[in-house]
Amino acid sequence: MLHPDFPFSSQTDLSGIAFAAMRQMMLAQAKAANLAVLVDDETNLTMRAAHGLIGLRLEKQTDVIGLVAAQDERWLFVMKAAVADQMQSVMPAVAQAIKWSNGPVEGSLPLNFMFVEVRDVAQLGPDFIRVTLKGEDLSRYGDDAIHFRLVLPPVEGEARWPSVAANGSVIWPEGECALHKPVYTTRSVDHAANTLVTDIFIHDGGRTTVWAQDLLNGGRNRRVVGLTGPTGGGLMAADRVLVASDETGFPAAARILEALPKDATGDVFLEAESGAKCDYPIDVPQGVTVTWLARTDGDCLADATLAALPRHANSKIWFAGEREEARRLRDITKGFGRAAEDLRISGFWRK
Repeated sequence: MLHPDFPFSSQTDLSGIAFAAMRQMMLAQAKAANLAVLVDDETNLTMRAAHGLIGLRLEKQTDVIGLVAAQDERWLFVMKAAVADQMQSVMPAVAQAIKWSNGPVEGSLPLNFMFVEVRDVAQLGPDFIRVTLKGEDLSRYGDDAIHFRLVLPPVEGEARWPSVAANGSVIWPEGECALHKPVYTTRSVDHAANTLVTDIFIHDGGRTTVWAQDLLNGGRNRRVVGLTGPTGGGLMAADRVLVASDETGFPAAARILEALPKDATGDVFLEAESGAKCDYPIDVPQGVTVTWLARTDGDCLADATLAALPRHANSKIWFAGEREEARRLRDITKGFGRAAEDLRISGFWRK
């Protein structure tokens, strides 16, 4: 599995697997996830994922080899863990037997995990708290993946952190020691200072909200937390856009919009409980129009996005909101024949 973009690679025997059956399963997953198939024949299958390659090779009549490749050791670790987790869901015995050619040290911290310390907390309008985190090396956090998992230990008791299993998967503490692992957006990074800024949406019952509010009020507990990542999609290369989001996606939308070219055009719909009174900072190019929607007035983000679709036949579409609304929008846009690569439609929460 040689590829100039992905110089780090690893392989494992997949004993007990039929190449033809595994090939069909992987091809179905590639179609569902819109992954590019680079090689597909009677003895080889190679697919390109967002941050690496996944492959399958038949060396002899019964010897099946699984392969992964990535641009660095951290992404290679992520690819290994993803393969082990996927195999665990369909063939647990095979997953437990995986032994990578350059496997991780069993019991060590995952390569995509790091400890960070809270350096600053500030109120950001009525609905957000801005948190600044400092780590030893945040060089991995760039524009190719703008999300991460914030790993919060339990409120009480000594924290237990994740470790690596022999097959490359990640073991997370369970029960009373379970960690809270929500996904957040890297709002900005200062690589010289090794600090990362993220914005926490304040909502009732949110465990991260409770953590951030405690810090805002001077609390000293849980100032050292974990990060895993980066993960998720990167910035959006486009000169015409239709962007729609409720509060859960405001930080990601803001990061994407401020990186658009200066001559970009399009529409942005932002839904908050009280509309523009949310006062979340959004900077857009001059040719992009921002419309605030208020749930208190009965506005609906998905309806506004669908109404704007006819004038955005050539735009890239980015949507973040309630899961069922995202599915409704996704089904309708695909029904219009829109290419999958032009759509980033995500359900960040469920009613």
